Amino acid sequence: MKIFIGQAVSGEDMNKLYEEMEKIYTSLEDHEYYCTLQEDEKEFQKKNKKEMLNHAFEEIDKADAFLAIVRSERRSEGMLIEIGYVLSKKKKLILAIKKGVKNTYLRDMAEKVIEFENTDDLIKQLGDLN
Repeated sequence: MKIFIGQAVSGEDMNKLYEEMEKIYTSLEDHEYYCTLQEDEKEFQKKNKKEMLNHAFEEIDKADAFLAIVRSERRSEGMLIEIGYVLSKKKKLILAIKKGVKNTYLRDMAEKVIEFENTDDLIKQLGDLN
């Protein structure tokens, strides 16, 4: 299965995010995956928001599933747009959401929901993804 990984990026500690994502990539080694964080950051940041979203849409089109990682109540406008696109394309939506995050209806939209306590718990559960 080819998985597009979406998550909030703006306002996040990028060093921590990159470190966590390396672990997530390892846990998904049995799958093909894509995440915009794998792009050359300097080049990617030169794109405007529309170009970034169009790039994401092109990559989502190539994927079988979208893995949405939600770590907090804070909304990611970009990820929500991507999820809307995923749903319109009838792609599989997998929601990985931190326990305690309540203010969302994404659970109702997802085909599979993974609730996690911390990064290690998320990694373990993603390793069981089929």
